[in-house]
Amino acid sequence: MEIARVILRCADLERAVQFWRDAVGLELIRQSESFAFFAAGSTELILSEVPPENMVASLTEVVFSVDDVLETHRRLGRRGVPFEVEPRPVLSEGNRHLFATHFRDPDGNLASVTGWVEAS
Repeated sequence: MEIARVILRCADLERAVQFWRDAVGLELIRQSESFAFFAAGSTELILSEVPPENMVASLTEVVFSVDDVLETHRRLGRRGVPFEVEPRPVLSEGNRHLFATHFRDPDGNLASVTGWVEAS
């Protein structure tokens, strides 16, 4: 089995598309009246617009894996991605550490950016 798609709910599709496309840098591959589809490696990230009164807090976290977590954090921060923590090691494996940092999108959905950093 492979996860093919992850759907995040949003109250304002255009605002959410601007965030995920312009700030995070995902490629928008298609959009309809209430859905937007983004390329995210072998998985699609889909935004689904729902009425604001139907929005509920989610405990789900979308995790992105990148080659250079420290540079990605700097680049996305310059684009306005509101990181809540600085990249920090969350796991060690031999001579390397898995660094992670996270942010919330305009609808409060949690997303992390992770990547391996070689020990110096």
